[in-house]
Order: sequence, then C-alpha cells, then structure tokens
Amino acid sequence: MKYLYFIVLVFLFQNLYSQHIPSHSEGFVKGLVKDKNTDDPLQYATISIFNSDSALVTGTITAADGTFSLNIVPGYYYAVIQFISYKKYVINDVLISRQNRHVDLGIIGLEVEASDLEEVTVIGERSEMTINLDKKIFNVGKDLSNTGKTAIDILDNIPSVTVDLEGRVSLRGSDNIQILVDGKPSGLVNSSNTDALQTIQGSMIERIEVITNPSARYEAEGMAGIINIVLRKDAYKGLNGTFEATIGTPDHLSGGINLNYRKDKINYFLNYNARYNKRPGGRESYQRFTSPDSSYATRIVEERTRSGFSHRIRGGMDYKINNSNTLSASLQYGFRDRESTTSILYSDFLLPSETLFREISRTDIELDDEREVEVSMNYEKLFSGKDHKFVVITQFMQDNEKENSSITNDTLNRSISFQRSGTKQSEKNYLLQADYIYPFSRDGKFEAGVRGEFRSLSNPYSVESQIDDTTWVELPEYTNHFDYIENIYAAYVQAGNKFGKISVQAGLRAELSDVTSKLYETNSNNQNTYFDIFPSVHTSYQFGKIHSAQLSYSTRIHRPNHWLLNPFHTYSDDRNISTGNPDLKREYTHSVEAGYLANTELINFYSGAYYRFTDHVIERNLTVDSTGIKTSMPINLAERQSFGLESNMTLRYQKWLTLSGNINFFRFITDGTYNGIRKHSDDYSWNTRFNARLKLPKDIDFQAIFFYRAGEETIDGFRKAFYMLNAGISKDVFRGNGTLTFNVQDVLNSRRFRYIVDREDLYEDNKSHWSKRTFTLTLLYRLNQNKKAARNNVRPSEGGDFEGEDMDF
Repeated sequence: MKYLYFIVLVFLFQNLYSQHIPSHSEGFVKGLVKDKNTDDPLQYATISIFNSDSALVTGTITAADGTFSLNIVPGYYYAVIQFISYKKYVINDVLISRQNRHVDLGIIGLEVEASDLEEVTVIGERSEMTINLDKKIFNVGKDLSNTGKTAIDILDNIPSVTVDLEGRVSLRGSDNIQILVDGKPSGLVNSSNTDALQTIQGSMIERIEVITNPSARYEAEGMAGIINIVLRKDAYKGLNGTFEATIGTPDHLSGGINLNYRKDKINYFLNYNARYNKRPGGRESYQRFTSPDSSYATRIVEERTRSGFSHRIRGGMDYKINNSNTLSASLQYGFRDRESTTSILYSDFLLPSETLFREISRTDIELDDEREVEVSMNYEKLFSGKDHKFVVITQFMQDNEKENSSITNDTLNRSISFQRSGTKQSEKNYLLQADYIYPFSRDGKFEAGVRGEFRSLSNPYSVESQIDDTTWVELPEYTNHFDYIENIYAAYVQAGNKFGKISVQAGLRAELSDVTSKLYETNSNNQNTYFDIFPSVHTSYQFGKIHSAQLSYSTRIHRPNHWLLNPFHTYSDDRNISTGNPDLKREYTHSVEAGYLANTELINFYSGAYYRFTDHVIERNLTVDSTGIKTSMPINLAERQSFGLESNMTLRYQKWLTLSGNINFFRFITDGTYNGIRKHSDDYSWNTRFNARLKLPKDIDFQAIFFYRAGEETIDGFRKAFYMLNAGISKDVFRGNGTLTFNVQDVLNSRRFRYIVDREDLYEDNKSHWSKRTFTLTLLYRLNQNKKAARNNVRPSEGGDFEGEDMDF
C-alpha cells in the first residue's frame, strides 16, 4: 500500500502539470534584464504581458542570471518590466504570429528610480520552493504558520525535515545533519545542541536551503546533508524594516525589530529579538523488567515545565569601498536565562501480583544561564564581471553556559535525600575561509578554496549529596572534567559547465581532522588524526524548458562530538543514564541521488530516489542491570544502507490558491555486532506533508499545514506514528503597512511521541508530548517596505552578501 500510494500521487501530479504544457501553436517571449549602470543581472524582476485592451495576459519573473521566458498564444501585446526601486520599462509592439512565434526582447536595462519605494507595484512572487542543481530553497516568509514562530518551528514546516520531542532536527529520517547560518557555523546554532534555534525569531529568516547531496565546496560534516538558514539583510535604499510583536497561550510573549539603512556605499542592518515562553510537557511510561531471579514493573509519570527569557541582538554593516571591493562586519550577542522543573513519580510493582512495593518522587529544578558572542568580518573582491570574485570569511564565536540543578528524592516511607549538580561549559570557535570563483564561460564556473576551523570546549561537571543541613559531599562516580579540541583543515576545487542540454559539476575536497579529548579524572587522552578525500559529481539534463533530470554523488563524514565521546553522564534521571564512548570511530557515507524536475507557471514538481551507504554507523546500545537502571551508550556497528523515494509539488491555481505537498518513503537496513550480539534492524517508513494557502477577499489570507509520520522500527523497538495540523489566518491593517496574524499550532492537540522497546529483558511503552496546543496573535508592521516585496524577500542584486551560493544551471 505504501508504494501504491506513492505511484498514485506521482501519477496525479504528472497529469496536473501535463495539462499545461504549451501546444505547438503557441509562441514564446524571452529576454535578459540588467541594471543599466552596473550591468548586473536582476533576479526576480517582473515581466507582465498585456493585450491591446490593457488586460493582463500572463507574466513571470527573472531567474538568477536575469533571463526570462514565457509561453503565449499569437497576438498583439506590449510588455512591462518592473523591479523594486527601478523605473518601469515598457516595450510596445510585441507581435506573436504563426510566422514569428519566437520573440527575443534582448537585453533590457533598468534605471534606478529616485522616487519612493511604495510607488512601484510588484506583480510576481517568489515561489515557495525552488530547486537548483544541488539544493532546494524554501522562501519561508510566505508561510502564515511561520509568523511569530522560531527557527525550530519553521524547520518543522519544511518538507523532508522533522523535529522530535527534544528539538533534534532530522532530514529524511536521519538526525546526522549539519546546520549552518548564512553558509557557515554560527553561535545561533550551538554545535552541541539545537536549543539556540528556539531563540531565532522567524522574522530574522529570509529562506531555508536544504542540501541533501552537498558539493565539494561545502564542509563534509553531516551524513544526511546540510540545512542552511539564510538571515535577512535587506538591500533597499534608505531606512526600512519591520516591527513584530506576538502574544500567545500557553504563556508566550515575543517581539522583534529588523532595521536596514542603505545610503551611498554603506548598508547598516540591525536585528533585535526578545522572547519569553513557558512550555509544559510530560511523559508516561510503563516498564517491565525480566531477569532469571525476578520480574517487576515500573510506572513513570513525568511532568515538565520549561520557561525563560532570551534576548538576541545582531548588527553590522557592508561598506562598498568601490565597484570591486566590499567589506562586511557583524557583531552578535545573545543571552538566555531558563528554568526547567521536572517532577517524576516512580511506582514499582512486583510481578505477577502487581503489588506496589516502592514509590519514589523525584523533583529536579534546573537553572540555565547562557551567554554567547559572535564576531564576523568578510571581504569580497570583484574582478571583471559579477561572478568573478575572491571572498575571505573570518569569524570568532564564544559560548559560555552555566547549569545548576537542585534534586529532591522522596520515598514511600518519607525518607528524603537531596543532591545538587552543576556545570560550566565554555566553547570557543575560530573560522578562516577563502574562496575564489572564476566564470570561464557563460555557463561555466571554476571554484577553489581553503578553510580552517578550530574549536575548543571545556566541560567540568560535579554532583554533590547532602549529608546534613550544612555538609555536602561530592559523588566521585558522577563528577568529571572533560575537554574537547577539534581542528579541521580543508581545501577544495570544483568546476562545472553546460554542454547543450547537459550540465555537469565535479569537485574534490580534502580534509585533515585533528580531534583530541581529555578526561581529567582518569588522566586519559584520546587523539584521532585522519585524512579524508570527498569527491562530488552533480549533473542534469534539460528536456526543453519544462522538464529536467538530475543525478548526483557525494561522500560525507560524521565525527563523534564531545557529547558522544564523554564517558560520564549527567544526573537528571538516575534510572535512565546516557553516557558517551571515547572509542567511537567516525562514520563515512557514500550518497547517490537521482531526480526528475518539471517547472511550469502553474506547477513546480520534483520526484527523486536516493541511496546512502554508511560504514562504522553510530547507534545507541541499551543495557539494563539487575536493579532496573538503564544505560544508553553509543557504539559503532558495521554498516547501514538507506533507500528513499521523495516527491515535492507546488500547484499555483490562479492567484487565490496555492497547494503544495511532500511525501518521503525510506528504508533503513542497519547491521553489526557488539559484544558478540548481532544488532540488526530493517525498517520501512514514510512521512508526508500537505500545505494549502488561500488568498481571500479584503486582504485576508488563510493557510493550513498537515503533517503525518508513520511508525518506524529501531534497533531495540518501534516508534509509533503521529500526525499534526497547524493553521493560520491573516488580515492586512494600517493601509497595508501592517499584518495581523492568528496562528494555532497543533490544532488537534495530537503531537504525541510514542515508542516501544520489546526485548527479552525489557518491555517499555513510552508516551510523551513536547508542548500543548498553542495559540498566538502577531502584529507585523513594515516601515518603508512594499508588502509583497517584504513577504517574498525580493531584493536587488548588490554586493556585500556572503551567503555562499553554488552553481545554478
């Protein structure tokens, strides 16, 4: 049934867009739009075709290289070309006839408009998803459900991406990914966890890039691929920006300011976001332990509340020294104060009588204080032509986090014990990168670069138990000090060109890894130095203007981080212990992906298949001792094979309805042996997401997103299916300068995570939820910004943007 559903869906999508393939009697109009003064191509310029009665017949927007092409029936027309902050350009006497069906408007040079931005009307929109040779780009500003949300919420709305109970981000069923900000590591995404994603307001984000098979120009870390979060940095002239305020329940307050000021050669930008939320959650678990001597069961009821404030400010400038040289600098500072209260009730029963013999109540109050700073300075040198350039990126990050917990254990006979734990984690990261890009032909490009990233982390941890009112004694079995140093040296070369209908890009990356971990309690050092080569090949074949096929291959690596290597554990739950393994080896993956793409004015459709082979795959091994204490430790198994089929479709029906859908089928085969015991799983699973967006009268928009994830087998058990529905409605206010949005997250209150462990020595049934249904109301006000441009993040193509783009054929 799974594959039948997939085939029917593909057949339906094929029929939808095949109805709109132009007939042989149609003609087409093409051209190239550039800045008249700089000769730079203008992406997202709007081309509108009107008939002799001034009625709009059709329209489109320009591609990244400024080109456009649209199909049209024979007739007499005139064309209007528009772009934000540029003068409108009109071409009269556009004649399409049976004798002259192909019309080339040539190079169209637009002049900068001196008048206000609001006087220009934008007709075209960025599509929600665009697909390049090696990545999918999601322009998230158009989703109502993202208004007032954080980066973690937005990622959970991206096709192929899922977020679990603890906020871990997965891509195509794997959480082994690399998350970047503006194409590089960032303090916005702490490398040790993804908690920082909850402090990035959605108004800061311009787009999300999902790179499932990265080319050689990207760092090789991340087995399943890369997710790149591109932040907003507007390029409109003068002062402009947005102001956003959100209120919601459960307790939620947030606000954000995004300002941009461009004058002459300098562009300034400033983002500030503040957020307070209180998120309740919980867990219920039934565990049955079986040993040769006895059997007993435990029921666990957990209630958890996380609350706290976070603030983040980011500012910087781009200075265009001249037409060839641009210098950029930015500074970011963020801090977060959070309190988490977790109450767990353990009820232990003898089997088979189910007699209660012990009950323990455990309360953990944790205070978390985090401060982070990031400084970046970049330089760009342009040679002849916009794409011939040399770029240098430098960056420094520092993150300091302090956690303190107060723990109370209360047993059935009223004996009470107290513990406390504390850690001060300090991390520093230096990055230096240089890239050279040389376009040797209209469609050909050569790239080369070097990169060095140097990271150090110190993590002391202590646990103490109270003896009397004034005396605390350290527990040495839990106390430790762990240091982690990682130095990565990399270089790459890459080239690509277009040969008729075929586009090819090939690259080679080399990385030298020097990783050292040190545990002070045992005075042990563990050093790993290894050198790896990572080839990549991407190719596509164009079937006319609508259809194309893609094929790619890449290799990836996953180096165990300090959480996986540290052999000690935290003390948040003394019955469920999670440790690291200093003997872990790196994972190495070969990845192949093939896809088919169809683009029309009505439908954007992609369907593809992928395969990954991973050796030394890292999995967690679960053990249970005679007292019922569970320990989870990462181990290396022999291999894993991953197979998948994926389809994405966006349907734009007229101007009032947009439908999009995604479906992903995958299979994981994991095999290996640990301590003489074979560890094997063969899992089939799938997930799907559907999105409907309606434009209603009186400037009202409505959107609904439905997500379903099927059950999935693991090494020790089974994760059950779950589904979720989000919905939002918005209304323009303040004469179009503002938008009021009401959102409901998890409309059906159905986001529940369930998993089952079924082994000879342990049966476990867990049910947990991250948060309850959430209601939010957001007011967004735009300062000197056209609404349509602001929602679709349309901006001129200017210097000073160091996001890092790959080849677009």
